[in-house]
Amino acid sequence: MRISFTPAENGFAFSNGFTNHVLRVPAVGVDITTRGRCGGMAAAAMDYWYAGLAMSTNGTLPQDGSLVGDYVYARLMDTFVDNGLKFVQYATSLDHPTWLRGKGVARMTREDELPKLKARLNSGQPVLLGLTQARSVTELGNDHQVVAYGWEQDSRYTYVLVYDNNNPGQEVRLRLTTVDDPAERAITGSNGKTWRGLFVESYTRKVPSYLADGRVIHDSTDPRIMVIRGGGQFWVPSPAEFDACGLRWDAVVSAKSGSMAHVATHPGNGTLVRERGTDPIHVVYGGKAFWIPSPEVFEGLGLDWGKVREIPQGTLAGLRSMPLDRTLLRERSADPVWLVDGGRLRHVTSQAVMDRLGLEWGCVRVVPDGALAGLATGTPIT
Repeated sequence: MRISFTPAENGFAFSNGFTNHVLRVPAVGVDITTRGRCGGMAAAAMDYWYAGLAMSTNGTLPQDGSLVGDYVYARLMDTFVDNGLKFVQYATSLDHPTWLRGKGVARMTREDELPKLKARLNSGQPVLLGLTQARSVTELGNDHQVVAYGWEQDSRYTYVLVYDNNNPGQEVRLRLTTVDDPAERAITGSNGKTWRGLFVESYTRKVPSYLADGRVIHDSTDPRIMVIRGGGQFWVPSPAEFDACGLRWDAVVSAKSGSMAHVATHPGNGTLVRERGTDPIHVVYGGKAFWIPSPEVFEGLGLDWGKVREIPQGTLAGLRSMPLDRTLLRERSADPVWLVDGGRLRHVTSQAVMDRLGLEWGCVRVVPDGALAGLATGTPIT
């Protein structure tokens, strides 16, 4: 089973290449050197997903002091406070059970954590997942944190599907024996990594303050002011438009130069927008705005009038003309499901194709009838 979280849509486009930092884990008073900010990236990706915020497609690493760089660092520290003791417990436990030191990492993983992981995923929630290699507290920097979004099982193995921030945009599969087998205790990843164990981490939702709806913000070296809607930035083209939108000059935030490069140029999927002073309402999927032609269609799509957001005049033209690759779409009264691939719509012809490509029905976005007309099409996927 899979939930509606995917690495391509909900993960950061950049890899976890942050400079190492020496950190003190407050829960245990231990100094460790981290290899990047994996926990911060994983927790932040979940924050974005829960809040329905768009991810930037910028694949460059955010600088320290930038909005995203500092938010990821702050969330990394949160994960250490919340889960430091658990990492230490695993690091100081043996792989196998003993009378004095408990059931061991292999059995804790399979008997305690794997059922918890499956239950959380079955409820439709992504999971902040700890992966451990460390065999002492001095090796905690070798551990890792990812987001689990699905699982599968056969007669011997369980496969956990994760967004690994070291492999942006890719589905990484972790394989482990469902039942402890002394001959095969290691967890193997499709990206070549191996782990001693895994566990479900404690996670508390947060929303980045810089992406609060209606936030007005700009880079310190760029006078252009942006208003945030659905996690995406919309340029306010003039002081007159700024005032007409009812925005406050004393609320404008000046961010470190380069910060806005990692704020999406489109709002999150399902965001409803209307340009100021106009009637047409659009729903955004994959960065493209789809016109909703009538109140009847709006209500037929199950949309909420109270969630329509006003954007500056003329800014719809700045959204994408074609949805982002990997976007799944279907017209309201039609059965065919279309995948955007290479800038073209390709018909997904069967459930087998969905399974083979790792696609989830919960990620299919429903648009008004006729909304896909005129978009470039490619060959069906068979």
